[in-house]
Amino acid sequence: MPNELWIAGAGSGKTHKIITDAIKVIEGGGRVLVVTYTTNNQAELRSRFVELNGTSSENFVVKGLFSFYLEDMVRPYQSEVFPDRITTNSFTENNPHLMPGTTYYIEGRSEKSEDGSINPLHYLTPCKTKAYSGLLAKLATLIAKLSKDAPAKRLKEIYQRVFFDEVQDLVGWDYDVIKSLNKVMVDSICCVGDFRQTIYTTTFGHKAPQTPQQKVEYFVGKMKFEKHPMPENRRSIQEICDISDTVHAGMYEKTVSGVAEIPGELAHHYGAFIVKRSQVSEYLATFQPQVLRWSSTTGTKYLPSNLICYTFGSCKGLGFDRVLIIPPEKHLKFIGGDSKVFDKDKTEASRNKLYVAITRARYSLAFVVEDKSVKGLPYPVWDEADGQATAIEA
Repeated sequence: MPNELWIAGAGSGKTHKIITDAIKVIEGGGRVLVVTYTTNNQAELRSRFVELNGTSSENFVVKGLFSFYLEDMVRPYQSEVFPDRITTNSFTENNPHLMPGTTYYIEGRSEKSEDGSINPLHYLTPCKTKAYSGLLAKLATLIAKLSKDAPAKRLKEIYQRVFFDEVQDLVGWDYDVIKSLNKVMVDSICCVGDFRQTIYTTTFGHKAPQTPQQKVEYFVGKMKFEKHPMPENRRSIQEICDISDTVHAGMYEKTVSGVAEIPGELAHHYGAFIVKRSQVSEYLATFQPQVLRWSSTTGTKYLPSNLICYTFGSCKGLGFDRVLIIPPEKHLKFIGGDSKVFDKDKTEASRNKLYVAITRARYSLAFVVEDKSVKGLPYPVWDEADGQATAIEA
């Protein structure tokens, strides 16, 4: 069986798939490695494994992406380029070779020295024992080339299955690393992610692939991964699934809800709604929804100071029975019917954050709108006076 790419929509149970597949491999005498980007997801994978397997196992290994690069791709073969042991990573959100606040490069940081040798200051901090996290994938690719794919050969001997989770967050050199592994591990890699949920990126720079389309093409066209969709949403009712599909209209398979019924205690208020800004307090008191907002300062003028809120980025991976979204102006325009509002954006971040926010809701989804702007919106407006939601004509 060829290596696989699973495009797992929100609420599709991708973590469940990874864990159940891993358990099968372990029960057959194998060893599994799962590589993921965020610390929260690493903890979730370990917790879910114990939940489904009944106990932990030394044959189920979870690593962060940068730890994986350093421990499995770079350090065992670093003598190919650097003599001193690389002890740890130095996290770099931005290019470490640029003078702070400028586009000017620091002298002496080019990839190769004047004699043609690899320049350690390109990949390592001045002490030469810490690797820049944003250049680890590039360094791993270089070492794989110089060592004739020794890292991949070593991993193939240790693990029968390697999962890369949240692959939508990978960019540029990350894909070159997977390409180097793919040449040797032709039937033991499974990559899982949802490109509609690309919010974080693993590194800086503009090396392709960057866009969702480029990434899928790299997997399927360049590396010949077998693509599988996971269109079922086991979290949200169909109405919410339909709304989430409009955010990336025509780009992915239609989402099908796997929610068979709504719990009786929630059945009196389900679907999508508009909540007037003047009635937010009443809506919060009536339904206790989870508030999601663009930033930590959004809505502070009218939300209770002690209310626990999530931003559109920090709510990723979570799910709530009821959600109340405070949309920024661009998202409000989209909700109002402007399907082209994201077309000129340089990145997919704003579009993707809206998708993430919508797909956190299980049974009810509401958007906060200024009172004067509620007319003409496609969802009924909730009215505290009678506890009902009614459509307001344009």
